[in-house]
This record gives sequence, C-alpha cells and structure tokens, in this order.
Amino acid sequence: MPTFTDICRRATIARLVIVPSALLVVHGCGFASERVSVRDPGVTKTAVVSDQAAADSRPAGAPPNPPLLQGALTLDEALTLAFEQNPDLGAAAERIGEAEARVGEATSAFFPQVSTRLSYARTDNPAQAFGMILAQRRFSPGMDFNNPGITQDWRPEIVGALPLFRGGQDVQRRAAAVLGAEAARLERSAMRNALADAVVAAYYALLAAPEQVEVTRKSIAAVDSALAQARARYDTGAALKSDALSLEVRLAAAREANVRAHNAVELARTGLCVLLGLPADAPVEVMAGETTPPAGVPADFAAALQLAMAQRPEIQAAARAVAMREHELRAERAAYLPRIDAVASYGQDDTNLEFSRRQDNWMVGATAELDLFSGFRTVQRVQAAKRLVAEARQAERKTRLEIEREVKTAFLTFQEASERARVTEAAVAAAEEALRLVEAQYQAGTVTITRYLEAEVARTDARSHAIAARYDARRAEAGLRKAVGRWAEGNPQ
Repeated sequence: MPTFTDICRRATIARLVIVPSALLVVHGCGFASERVSVRDPGVTKTAVVSDQAAADSRPAGAPPNPPLLQGALTLDEALTLAFEQNPDLGAAAERIGEAEARVGEATSAFFPQVSTRLSYARTDNPAQAFGMILAQRRFSPGMDFNNPGITQDWRPEIVGALPLFRGGQDVQRRAAAVLGAEAARLERSAMRNALADAVVAAYYALLAAPEQVEVTRKSIAAVDSALAQARARYDTGAALKSDALSLEVRLAAAREANVRAHNAVELARTGLCVLLGLPADAPVEVMAGETTPPAGVPADFAAALQLAMAQRPEIQAAARAVAMREHELRAERAAYLPRIDAVASYGQDDTNLEFSRRQDNWMVGATAELDLFSGFRTVQRVQAAKRLVAEARQAERKTRLEIEREVKTAFLTFQEASERARVTEAAVAAAEEALRLVEAQYQAGTVTITRYLEAEVARTDARSHAIAARYDARRAEAGLRKAVGRWAEGNPQ
C-alpha cells in the first residue's frame, strides 16, 4: 500500500512535470507569433473525436491514441481533454488499481489457504521406514522391525489451513490497505487539481500570444513609418542623419521582439500540448472568446482557507496516512498475542505411485503459537511503528501549514493581478495619447527623435504589460481556485 512518503513523492513528481510545463507557456506569453493560433468565437465549436477503430485494435495497456481535434478548443474542452489524456493522471489511476489489489491481498488472510504437494522419501532408518510401511497399509506381524530394509514412499496430499485468531493482525492490516487505496484516490484528485491550474495557465498563455504579436507588429509598422518620414526629411535637409539611424536601431529591436514572439507562441502551444497529453506538434488552437474563467472565487482569505481545509485532497490524504500508520501500529502490537490456526490434510502413501482408496488418510487439528522470545524483534517493530505514526502526524501538520501558505499567496496574487489589470489599462490610454502628442511635436521639429523613441517604446510596453496583466489576473484567479481545491474530484467546479 502507498505510504504517506510515497504520496508526497508522487505529488512532487507530478509538480515537477505539470508546473514546469505551465511556467514554460507563461514565460512565452510576453511575445507571440503572427501564426494564427486563436479562432474567432463565431467558428464552429470544437469537437474532440476519438478513433474508435484504432482504439479497438490497440493492445491492452497501451497508451491511448491522440484524439482528432476539429476546430478551436474552449477552456472546458481543454480541461476535459487533459483529464482524459494526461499521462500523469493515467499513471495515478493505475496506482489506484494497484492499491485496490493490495486490499484484496490483505483480505485473502481471512480465507482458507489450500495447497497441494507431492513428496518422496527413501530411507533405511527403522523408525522412519516403519512409519512409511504403516501409512502404506503394508504392515504384517512377521516383519523385522529392526531391519525393515530400504523403504521408499510417495505421498501426494492436499493441505488446508484456516486462521482462527491472530490477535487482530489481519483486521488491522486490511484496514491499513483500505486507507492506502483511499490515499491513492486522493493523490489522483490532488494531481487533477494541479493539472487543471496548469492547463488554465497554458490556455491563457496561448490566448495572450496573438495579442502580444499584434503589439510587436504595430510597433514595427509605427517605427517603419517614422523611419520613412525621417529619411525623406533628411533628404530635404530638415532632419539629421542620426535621427534616421536611431529609428533604424529601434526598428531592429522591434523586429527582434517579433522574432522572439514567433518562438514564444510555439513554446506556449507545446506546453499546452504536453498537458493535454498530445504530441508536441499537435495543431492545438484555442477559442478567442474564452477570456473569463468561471466565477466563484472566495471573497476573503478566511473564506478561502476554510474552503481549502475542507476540499484539498492533500489534507485528506495526510489524515488517511495517520490513520493508516495507527492501524499498522496495532498490527505490530498484535504480535504479542497467540496465533491459532485450524489445519487439515488428505493424502495417500505408496511405494510406486499406484494409489488406491485403501491407502488414503486424513488429518484435522489446530495449532497455537506464541512467541516467548524473538530477540526483541517485536519490541523494535512496535517502536518503529510508533515513530511512523508520529512522523505521519508531523507530515499532516506540515501539509496544513503549506496549504495555508499557498492559499494566502494565491489570494494576495489574485488581488495584485486584479489591480494591475485595472492600472495597466489606464496606462495604455495615457501612452497612446502621449505618443500622439510627441509625434506631432516631432513633425513640427519641437522635440528630438529621442523623445519620440521614448514615447513609442512606452506605448509598446504599456500595451504589452496590459495584455500580460489582463491574462495574469485570469491565471491568478485559476491559481486561487486551485489553492482551495476547486478542481479536485468530487468538488463543485
């Protein structure tokens, strides 16, 4: 059964896979490509179609075939696809099956254990030989008991045993296995919650990319126009050559940003593909109208923390781990009690495997065992189990503290991102107006080209920051929803 350490390790591995993918696409959203990756809301709704014929011919246990994507994905469709296709969730589902099999293994201790065996023996020991002769029904009064000669015996038999009392060890171990299966389900639920947050971040990164590329395109167009005017004015002697050279430098910088944008959008697309369980070159597109995540974030930190403590599967998994360790401790303590089994056997004895009903025999009985001294093994095992209980309780406490910190961070980030989105929108309007005035002043010759370049860079930065802040706010809202466990299985979406 999975221990709490295993659960933490697997959750860490999942974060190492999911979180870097999200960071990859978020990093790329500062620039975008001119390649079209966002469809207009008027386009026909996406349909995710599976290849049923290929699925029917796929060997059992083989990874699923990538779905056929038609049209642009909505956010809900992207989440659904990730929940169905992501390999981390698939691996977690297999671990649930493994844990459930462990429950069945622990339950087997309550059933009779029946086996069959065949034994062969050959001896000239009088006592052993005499026992074989009696079992084979070959005894006669005229036999020489002191020298019966070399005797051999073949014995096929069926042996059965039924545990009657083991001090509660089997009960406690089965209870621990059940808790292990519950922990595996909670592990998958926690992974699902984290995956949803990463998919939302990747989705909005890919949405932001075309808007960012439009910013770079407009910057190139504006600087290119100003450069043409500067060259014309230089030809007439109304401007300095340095003005044209400065604009050429700025144009090169704008084109460099556009090159980075081309790469950034592909990084965003690739990151989303990984999270959706698709090939890295899959033609994933997202719906342009999907700009607002579902409402329902907590109004304050206290409400958010209360939701997290009730809904986060990590807390529930930590509680299961404590209970699991306590059952294991009781199982170890049960070793101080006696063990009682009912036993039975049925078989035949013969010298050459020519058996008959005249040679069969059976036995029924019971055995009782009690360890009087085991070299302090039981004592040490109990002490080790006590330490594991204490460790699990400390891990549960740490989990609660970590989730409290995550909720606090997510709530503050959401507040900051919301305010940034409002501020940056106002900054865009101011930067647009400033550039318009400076451009007119430059044409009139009242300001230098340096001032024009400053105003143009400020407008470009304001537009880029506004786009980033707007989508940061949406990602921050998704982060808060993840922090309270909204995407965990069984919780309201």
